[in-house]
Amino acid sequence: MDCTSSFISTNDLRRMFKQLDKNQDGLVTLDELCWILEKLGWAEHTQNDLELIVGKQSLDLDEFLRFYHDTVLASKGTNTNNDVVVVDDDEAIVRAFNVFDVNGDGYISAEELRDVLERLGFEEEAKAWDCGRMIRVHDKNLDGFVDFEEFKNMILHV
Repeated sequence: MDCTSSFISTNDLRRMFKQLDKNQDGLVTLDELCWILEKLGWAEHTQNDLELIVGKQSLDLDEFLRFYHDTVLASKGTNTNNDVVVVDDDEAIVRAFNVFDVNGDGYISAEELRDVLERLGFEEEAKAWDCGRMIRVHDKNLDGFVDFEEFKNMILHV
């Protein structure tokens, strides 16, 4: 997962889909979709809302990708054409930050980053990646953590 990006890449979405599709039937249920949206801090819709939006009880991979691009990115104020974030306020960024700030202390540590990656189904990647280095890249005040302003600057590519 590219932690410098403000959206999830198609390849990462494909891996998430594969992780969510536990019975390997090529479908993700609305329960599973609600679960991943909650883990990502995007739990704005109930399962009933999701059923009204998608019109059925499960999504195949193409529908899952379309749902993400049409629903999640649109609700976060992301322009999917040129990958530029156009956020009027910090609400979406705060929610994203809170996903990674597991202990709620206002800072993201390498351990918290690794924990979130593992919870999202990126166990192998979390082990292989140097989460400490990823934190250091964006840690402008050199305290060993990413605070909200550093996270915001990373998201907005400032």
